[in-house]
Amino acid sequence: MRIETFIGLRFLRSPRRDKVVSVLTWISTLGVMLGVTALVVTISVMNGFRQNLFIAVTGTQGHLNVQPEQGALAPAERARLERLLGTRPEVEASAPYFAHQVFLSVKGDYRAALLRGIDPEAELRATELWRFLRASTVPAERPDPERQLQARAVLARLAPGAAESGRAGIVLGASLARALGLVVGDEVQVTSTVQRLTPIGPVPLMKRFEVVGLVETGIGGSDDLLAYVELRLAQRLFRLGEDVDGLSVRLRDPQRIGPEPWRTLLPGYRIGLWSESNRNVFQVMRLEKLGIFLVLTLIIVVAFFNIVSSLIMMVVEKRKAIAILKALGASDGVMRRVFFAEGFAIGAIGTFTGLALGLAACWLLATFDIVRLPPGVYPLSSRLPVLLQWQDLLLITASSFLICLLVTLYPATRAARERPIEGLRSV
Repeated sequence: MRIETFIGLRFLRSPRRDKVVSVLTWISTLGVMLGVTALVVTISVMNGFRQNLFIAVTGTQGHLNVQPEQGALAPAERARLERLLGTRPEVEASAPYFAHQVFLSVKGDYRAALLRGIDPEAELRATELWRFLRASTVPAERPDPERQLQARAVLARLAPGAAESGRAGIVLGASLARALGLVVGDEVQVTSTVQRLTPIGPVPLMKRFEVVGLVETGIGGSDDLLAYVELRLAQRLFRLGEDVDGLSVRLRDPQRIGPEPWRTLLPGYRIGLWSESNRNVFQVMRLEKLGIFLVLTLIIVVAFFNIVSSLIMMVVEKRKAIAILKALGASDGVMRRVFFAEGFAIGAIGTFTGLALGLAACWLLATFDIVRLPPGVYPLSSRLPVLLQWQDLLLITASSFLICLLVTLYPATRAARERPIEGLRSV
């Protein structure tokens, strides 16, 4: 241990004539601890909400959507595109889809919807739709394995004749179903924009479906608009043969790859990346996270100003000791480092204690129902989401230590400028 650190810690542990200095030191340490704890918990909860929003946004559409610039995707072209995407290490899975506007009607009540035709097995591999599917009208929290089994059972009932009524099944957004007054087991009529010629003139293609499940992401643009049917039924309803609109692609690391490499790889296709279609939402969340970080950092700054006060009072109290050390040959640099070590020790105790308390609080929030969210309002879980990221923990720790070093600069410089002759006169 360096002599400066030894003396600084000895100053910190030695009994004080003025108890105010000791109280101020403990208050300062407590303030740093609470500030770091608040930062860790708040930033981790914001990360959790951001992660769950990302899952909700991409869970029903995939990370990347590939569509031809003109027309539909023919079977041969689709097979070639799937082979090409399958050779890319960053691609985990892909699924064909078909999406067109339709009208849903129940007892004279009409609602516009976006009908999405899917291949159930491929869709479960390429998206996280299983997280938001439920087979009952009332939401119920389930473990992930049970959700996956339930999603497979619901999507299996999309096939013709698989529903209880003998009809094909349809999955509706929860808000859309509420608007139409539908529950699981009810029937709904889907009207296509494609018409067929009859003796009385053109008539739109229509088909009745049974509601076999609901999907609830918490995203208004999805829950009040989307309806899912089996891909072949959607193709028949719009007379598309075996063509599809495009492919939904699941990426291994969707947050690191931008759209440009895909546009270079797939010329002649429209590339829809999740980050482009939801850029504004995530930019707002990033700004909110930065704002909260800066506001809560002020708690640490205020606490460190208390450290400045206690260190200045300690310099005044230790004038005799400083004078003796300087008389024995300690330089100004040595005295400056002594009080740097003392302030750094106070900051380290507060920072690491706050970090430990913050991690413990995050564990408690993630493990127990301390803060319970209303079911249906937040579909992924009724428990407060918490996501710890080592980059944030490192930034919080580094910021705390940086503020500590900056605020101890003045008292350390003042201690270094003390004249030994004045201190020795009072010995």
